[in-house]
Amino acid sequence: MEHKTQETQDVHKMQNAQKTGQTLGTRDDDALTTVNVGGTVAFDGLPAAGANAGVPTADSPTAPAPTVSIIVPVYNAATALRRCIDSILGQEYRDFELIALDDGSKDESPAILDEYAAKDPRVRVIHKPNSGVSDTRNQGMALARGTYIQFLDADDWITEDATKLLVRAAEHSGADMVIADFYRVVGEGTSRKGGLTGIDRVISREEYADELLKDPADFYFGVLWNKLYRRDIIRDHQVSMDTSVNWCEDFIFNLDYMVHAASVYPVHVPMYYYVKTEGSLVNHAMKLSETVRIKRYVFDYYTEFFRQVYDEDTFARKRANIYRYLIAWASDGSANPALPSTKRLGEERLPLIVPDGMRDNPFIAAHQASRILDRYLERIATQFGLELGEVRVIVFLHYGGDTADFKALQDYLDAGRVSATRLTETLALKGYVDSSLTRKGAKLELTAKAEPVERMIDQAAADFERLAMGGLQAGETLIAGIRDAAARGEAETREAVDTARRAADVGNDDVDAALDAAAALGATGAAGAVGAGRDGASDGASDGGAAE
Repeated sequence: MEHKTQETQDVHKMQNAQKTGQTLGTRDDDALTTVNVGGTVAFDGLPAAGANAGVPTADSPTAPAPTVSIIVPVYNAATALRRCIDSILGQEYRDFELIALDDGSKDESPAILDEYAAKDPRVRVIHKPNSGVSDTRNQGMALARGTYIQFLDADDWITEDATKLLVRAAEHSGADMVIADFYRVVGEGTSRKGGLTGIDRVISREEYADELLKDPADFYFGVLWNKLYRRDIIRDHQVSMDTSVNWCEDFIFNLDYMVHAASVYPVHVPMYYYVKTEGSLVNHAMKLSETVRIKRYVFDYYTEFFRQVYDEDTFARKRANIYRYLIAWASDGSANPALPSTKRLGEERLPLIVPDGMRDNPFIAAHQASRILDRYLERIATQFGLELGEVRVIVFLHYGGDTADFKALQDYLDAGRVSATRLTETLALKGYVDSSLTRKGAKLELTAKAEPVERMIDQAAADFERLAMGGLQAGETLIAGIRDAAARGEAETREAVDTARRAADVGNDDVDAALDAAAALGATGAAGAVGAGRDGASDGASDGGAAE
């Protein structure tokens, strides 16, 4: 099925040109200003086409291009900035550039960024006049040289394996976008937020659109920072942030990107810590008239996305569901201490705590190695919805094969017969293990369903061996990062805790008033969608199409 005619492609390019202020046909990627790796520069925006001949550009750099460009806009983020940058530079995956753009900060952020740039050649710092987060991200994308683009906000941070898992998923699946779960941090609590539940394969653009229809205002779909993008799609189709709005711009960007992306691959592992700060626009209650105005603006992009993804008959059949966006409420997975899914920050991952000042010794080294391996297995367990103990059983059977016996399994698990039996029986019920009783006892064999788990186990083993080799002191860096993560997070999020608590008190506009306003827009089918969606509208979140 042909999804986009040349006419609709031209219309979409015109929309992009209008929102970015570009003139079609005059863009020259070879004229984009960039900076030397590891350096800093004052940045005043993009030059005119043909200007600054000979200046290194995003597509003609003097240094080899990295696989990933990580873009971080920074504005007055000194209190949390080190936590963010440390989490990036502490990544197990090393082949990246960090493009940190200081958007005219008035605090210590510029000095902090320069400090990192002086120490690590992967850090590229750009100091520029304040122009807002959307324009800043656009400038970052113009400078990016990587095959993939990853976004972070300066208030947030990522797990030490985030970039590795995103890139590995992209390369393994061949998908145009990878999307991951994330942690929602409120005060000292955190909860896991995900989507595309039950889907563990590459899905088409149409399937992604179907899932988006179910919860269009969910942060999982709307934000930038839980996704990995292909730079060639962004470049070739001039996908950019809409600088004409200061709300929902992430959502619009993702809609534009998905028009040109053929496939999506979900990774059901939380990798990103999202901290809602008082300064985020999503935390500010807006007048209902302004909410409706922006929502209608975004709705135009939203409906255009479905017109280009679906054929005419499918669009007509799903029109009522599409219009439900008008009464959808943003969902960011708030952490609530009263809910069992909420944990204290630092307890959501397996800890590795070594007292400061402890001398090196083989005992603590063995403990660290064991805990790092378990952290790898924990991520595999999360991806496949298994317990850590269940993955350890699969590890044992994967490497033990027919030679494995139940007593040896008990010894490996450091568990009694009852516990070991429970784990194997659960795996059998889930379809990962075939078990049978023989005269010599229980016989356990892995099934074909376990093959993806086995592949990830082999990858984890290879990752650990690379760490053990000590290349670029990666092992020491990872161990230090894991060991200090809880303490650093507690110290550096103290101010975020207070602001997050205050933000939690921000109320919403009355739901009925929003529904009336949505209906008043007069869009075809909106009245039916409002009625159908009344029961689904959730309290406790400001509207925003799932964008900060």
